[in-house]
Amino acid sequence: MESRDAQSGFSLIEALVAMAVLALGAVSLLIATEGQSTRIGAVTERTTARWVADYALTAARIGVSIPENIEMLGRSFPVTVAETETGDPDLLSLDVTVSSPAAQVGDSVANVLYRLTGYRLSGSTLREGE
Repeated sequence: MESRDAQSGFSLIEALVAMAVLALGAVSLLIATEGQSTRIGAVTERTTARWVADYALTAARIGVSIPENIEMLGRSFPVTVAETETGDPDLLSLDVTVSSPAAQVGDSVANVLYRLTGYRLSGSTLREGE
């Protein structure tokens, strides 16, 4: 029978250590990938909330009624529009708040995705036919 050279390959311990190092690297890569995909989802949600806020502000400026929830990209975003008077009697401030689709009525401010402020002349609305 031929004897094996002690230096001809990896021992079982060396192979196990190498596999453990590779496994740790793979787990780290998966965790980093998951974090990145979560951040991309959050950016998408905030961008969509901005579009919803722009839509609601434009609708409020022209006098169109705004529903409590606006659907965009297959998700329903709760929207509030508050009109407040300014120092100018002819000018109103419009404050639009868009919350997370998961937010329930009465939830805390932590669910607010986007706030937008705009202005319109008081009493000015777009009438049909104009």
